[in-house]
Amino acid sequence: TSEIQKVVKAVNVSCASEVTESALMKLNKNPLAQIVNSLLGLIEQNVELCKCAAGKMDQLKLDKIADQKLLIELQQTQMNSVQETVKSEMKSWADVVKKNSNVNQRNVKQLTENSVKQAVRAVNEEERRSKNLMIYGWQEKEKEADFEVIKAAKEVFDEVDIYPLPHILEAYRIGKKEQGKNRPIKVELESADDVESALRRARNLKDSDKLKNVYIGPDRTKENQLAHNELVKQMKLMISKDPSKHYFIRQKKICSVDKDLSSQTSTGVR
Repeated sequence: TSEIQKVVKAVNVSCASEVTESALMKLNKNPLAQIVNSLLGLIEQNVELCKCAAGKMDQLKLDKIADQKLLIELQQTQMNSVQETVKSEMKSWADVVKKNSNVNQRNVKQLTENSVKQAVRAVNEEERRSKNLMIYGWQEKEKEADFEVIKAAKEVFDEVDIYPLPHILEAYRIGKKEQGKNRPIKVELESADDVESALRRARNLKDSDKLKNVYIGPDRTKENQLAHNELVKQMKLMISKDPSKHYFIRQKKICSVDKDLSSQTSTGVR
């Protein structure tokens, strides 16, 4: 813009649109040479800027392609999981047919279709729950606003020392409200990795003065929760028999270590 203003001023016109060839021809060689030289420098700068912008655009395209490739791989992994589950269910029903040749073929077909649908639903349900987290023991107020529940989840994540803090999609109480009981809080996060990160640091809550009665766990189905509760009962019995060890549940199994090593091995998930 400054270079254009110099040209306008040199040919003594009011704006750039009034600059004509005849007006430029009236200039002496020295001023005209300076203007041309200045404009050439400006063009050269713009060329470099265009090259730099083109390079950045190419890099953005490469990054986008890489992201799309990763997304496709994740989708393929999920699809393979569904296919394996479906194949397993189909094989199970095929075995049933072989063992009982008198089974009505129409009924078998219907049963197989229902089984496949259930398998797909189970995989989708597991995928959805893997991104959820449950918070137990947080004091419930008589009248509790939605933002207060989200704030509670953020405080828990801050206390277990997760950085950066995961993005919370939703957080809400579940179950029927009862006097004197604190309903658990279900927290929906963006990814299963965020949930795993929180669960790995769950043991930090035991060392918290403020939240020592609060604990977190995965979002289990009713069947899985019942199985987990049974494991907890067995674990309590083992603790009463041998309190010299630290017991914890990992991958649906009861594990134990010496108490002086518990800080290194326990996940703290209940």
